[in-house]
Order: sequence, then structure tokens, then C-alpha cells
Amino acid sequence: MINVKKAVFVFCAALGFAGALSSTAYALPTRETCEEARDACLNDGDQNGCALVKRLCGVYGIHV
Repeated sequence: MINVKKAVFVFCAALGFAGALSSTAYALPTRETCEEARDACLNDGDQNGCALVKRLCGVYGIHV
């Protein structure tokens, strides 16, 4: 009976750990989205576009 309790505990702990890791993940925007945000930032002064480019678009080599 103790082995079953240990197995259930380990399973639940692993499930909780995986849930904690996946909840902090985010998707990167596409290159096209980054280019549009950069253009909106530079041409129109769109602050949301600037923030997006600064935070997430460096992986594509797109900077403001």
C-alpha cells in the first residue's frame, strides 16, 4: 500500500512540476509580426510595437 501511495505522490508531483513549467512558456511572434511592429514603432511611434520588438524580436535580429 505504501508503494502505491509513493507512486501516486511522485506522479502528482511530476504533473505539478510540468504544469508549472508549461504555464510560464510563451510563443514568439513571427518574423512578419516583428517587422510590422518595428515599422509601426519607427513610422508611427506605436509604443506597443516598440515594446514588442524590444522584448521578443531580438531572436530574429530585429531591433529598434
